[in-house]
Amino acid sequence: MTGKWSRINGDFQMFNAIYKHLTRKSEENKADHIENAKTSYMERYGNKKFQYVHAWNILKSYPKWDAAKPIDEDNLVELFGPNPRARPASKPRPAKIQKSVDTSSAGGRTGGSTRGSQPESIMGALSHDYRHICEAAEATYEAKRKKELGMLECRELEFLMIDASSLPPEKAAYI
Repeated sequence: MTGKWSRINGDFQMFNAIYKHLTRKSEENKADHIENAKTSYMERYGNKKFQYVHAWNILKSYPKWDAAKPIDEDNLVELFGPNPRARPASKPRPAKIQKSVDTSSAGGRTGGSTRGSQPESIMGALSHDYRHICEAAEATYEAKRKKELGMLECRELEFLMIDASSLPPEKAAYI
């Protein structure tokens, strides 16, 4: 996610602005708002689908994405710029520059830049959420396993408590 953050961030911002505008405008449920926002996003940005709804659902509750005041829909181009931006034919695409991350400390200061801190914090939040989901799944599995063991014990006790004298001779011999 860190390598694609610039593009994803722009898409998130635009989708979130559309979603926030729709939620303030009507009284529909969340699922309808998301579907309407997807449709509006696709119409506005040249039949380009918003493909990050699963990640947006996680990020939308964080303060950065939960804007306090509504964004005017007419000013989206002014806020986010035209989309998609066409590259002039005369300009070739620049070569990618590899950035190294320096995690060493020198003199109490950490090396490297803080430019990657936001994607790293989002990755941390996503891994934190994933860790909670895994812990919940593990707890659910343990509870289910304990329940099944308890049910098995109950059946064994019921079997041991059967009075063989009231059964037909074939079943009594088995017990």
